[in-house]
Amino acid sequence: MGRQQAQRETALVKMLVYVLGVAPGEFGLVPEGEGWVGVKELLKALHQEDGWGWVREGAVRDAAQRLAPEELEWEDRRVRCLSRRPPRPSWGEDPPPHLYLGLRRRAWPVVRRRGLSAGEGGPVVLAADEATALRWGRRRDPEPVLVTVQARRAAEQGAVFGRLEPELWLAEWIPADCLMGPPVEDRPAPARSQPAAKPSLPPPEALPGSFVVTPEQVDKPYRQKGLRKRIAWKEERRRRRRR
Repeated sequence: MGRQQAQRETALVKMLVYVLGVAPGEFGLVPEGEGWVGVKELLKALHQEDGWGWVREGAVRDAAQRLAPEELEWEDRRVRCLSRRPPRPSWGEDPPPHLYLGLRRRAWPVVRRRGLSAGEGGPVVLAADEATALRWGRRRDPEPVLVTVQARRAAEQGAVFGRLEPELWLAEWIPADCLMGPPVEDRPAPARSQPAAKPSLPPPEALPGSFVVTPEQVDKPYRQKGLRKRIAWKEERRRRRRR
């Protein structure tokens, strides 16, 4: 192994220990109860840091399993720091007047009506300043919507906030009337398309050179007046008699 590669691996282990065990909130990450962080979210955070865009899932797994198994642990596409336990959020803190969220653009109309609530990925992650919120939001949308949370007003309505880092706050629920963002257009529901009407044909008698055929004429034409049922053997016998 070359010296440059060895230095690169050592730097990666130090970076992972810092991100996972020392200051995950600095990178917008919220470890689970036992300190686990999904590798997908970890890579999104690392790729926003200068000089770390080269890191892939295999490099993180290799760091935990081969380079530093005494400091890092890998399990089912999750990784955590063993040598340092990440700080836990302090719930019940009085929030600042405003917090910020970089939200996916397509989600804003729904959030504007229903408010914010925790999902499967954990509590709502909020930033203390606009620039950080947009930076974290770009991990999910190249052009996120900046949402301003009236945090103190939300707290008065029963929302509980937790602080993980000075720049990272958490919430389980925020009412819709405490969210400010760009106006949402009230688009009417699209009209349901009607099936195209089948073209109607004119009645047969309206067509030139046509006549109406009745069911009786189709079923038993020989019973109509003026028509005779022609049978082949009778016609032949009549011709012979005329001779």
